[in-house]
Amino acid sequence: MKARVQAGNITIMAGIAIVPLAMIIAMTSELASLSSERALMQSAADAAALSGAQDLILVGASARQTPADVESFAMAQVGAFANRATVSFKAAQGSDGSYTVEGLAVRPSFFGNLVPPGGFRIEVKSIAESMNVQPLCVIGDDATMPKGMAISVTNNSILRARNCIVHANGNFISNDNGTVEAGTSQAVGIATGSGFKPAANSGALPVTDPFEDRYIMHTPCDKVLDGGKKTIATATESVALEPGMHRTAYTVTGQATLRLEPGEHYFCKPLMITGQGRLEGDDVLLMFTAGNALSALGQASVSLSGRESDEWAGFVIVATRDNYANFGIESGRVDKLLGTIYLPMTKLLVSSSGDVAEDSQWSVIVARNIELIDNARLVINSDYEGSPVPVPIGVGNKAGGGANGPLRLRQ
Repeated sequence: MKARVQAGNITIMAGIAIVPLAMIIAMTSELASLSSERALMQSAADAAALSGAQDLILVGASARQTPADVESFAMAQVGAFANRATVSFKAAQGSDGSYTVEGLAVRPSFFGNLVPPGGFRIEVKSIAESMNVQPLCVIGDDATMPKGMAISVTNNSILRARNCIVHANGNFISNDNGTVEAGTSQAVGIATGSGFKPAANSGALPVTDPFEDRYIMHTPCDKVLDGGKKTIATATESVALEPGMHRTAYTVTGQATLRLEPGEHYFCKPLMITGQGRLEGDDVLLMFTAGNALSALGQASVSLSGRESDEWAGFVIVATRDNYANFGIESGRVDKLLGTIYLPMTKLLVSSSGDVAEDSQWSVIVARNIELIDNARLVINSDYEGSPVPVPIGVGNKAGGGANGPLRLRQ
C-alpha cells in the first residue's frame, strides 16, 4: 500500500514538473521562432530599401516606384508570415538620396497576449544609399515600342559621357563599331550591341522628361517682319545679332562670323553655318520654332555658351514642342555647346569626325532621338564646378536625390 502511495506521489510530482518544463520548451521554441521572424522582417526591409535606392540610380532623378510600391515589395518578401501576424511596412525617400523602410509585425503571445502584453512585437528598420553620384547627362526620349530607337551610335561613332548616366526611354543601339563610354548606359527597351563600356542595362525604369512642364512661349513668327534669306560670307565680316525674334534665314559661310549678343534669340527660319563660317555667343539661348533648326556643315565652327540667368538659365539650344525638324552637326569644329540642349520632339543627328562639344565645361542633351553616324564623336563633359552657366533642376548633378554606383545598407 505504501509503495502505491509513493508511486502516486511520484506521478503527481512528475505531472506538476511537466507543466513548467513544457512551458520552458514552448518559450524556447517561441524565442527561436521570434529570432527567425525578426531575421525575415529585417531581410524584407533591407531588400525593399535597396529596391527603392536602386530605382533612384536607374532613374537618375526621383524614385519611379511610389512608397506604396516599395511597401508592397517588402510585404511580398515575408510570404506566409503575414498570415500568422499583423505585418506592415512604411517606406520613404530621404532628401539625401537614401531610402528608408520601417517594418512592424505583431503576433499572438502567451496567455492570450498577456505575456508580453499585446503580443510579440518585431520592429525593424533599414536605410539604403548609394556610395557614388553620377549625373544624368543624356536622355533619348523616344518611347515608341518595339521599334523606337531613342539613341543610336553606329558606323565607328563614339558617344563619350564618362561618369554620366546615358538613358534611353526606348531602345539603345551600339552597332557597326559604335562605342558608348558612360558611367551608366541604360534602356527602358533593349540595349543592343557590344560597344557599351561598361555593358548597358536593358529594362530600366522610364525617365520622365525633366522639362515637360516648362512653358515654351514666344511671339508668333507672323508678327515679325519677314527678312527673307541672308548670306553672311565675307571673310572679314562679323555680324552682331541682338536678341529677339529673327525671321531671316541666315547662312553663314566663307570665313564670316555671326555673333549672338547675350540674351534669348528666337529663330523663325533655319540657321545654317557652313564653309568656314562661325557661330558664337555667350550667355545666349537659341530657340527654334516649328520647322526650323540649326545646321553646322562643312568646316563650320560653333562656340555657344548658354544663358546664365533668368527664365532660361542653363539652356543653350531649345526647340518648340511643335518642331520636328532635325538638328544636324556635320562639322568637326563644333567645339563648345555649354548648357542644356532640349529638343523634345526632334532628332539630334551628329555625323562629325571631330570631338563635338569637347571644350564645353558641361553639356546635357534631352532629345526625342539622338543618332551618331559616320565616325561621329560626341563628348559630354560634367565639370559643373564654377560654371558660369547653371545646371537646370532635373538634369546633370541636379537630377535629384538619385545616386548611381554601388549600393550599401547604412542601417
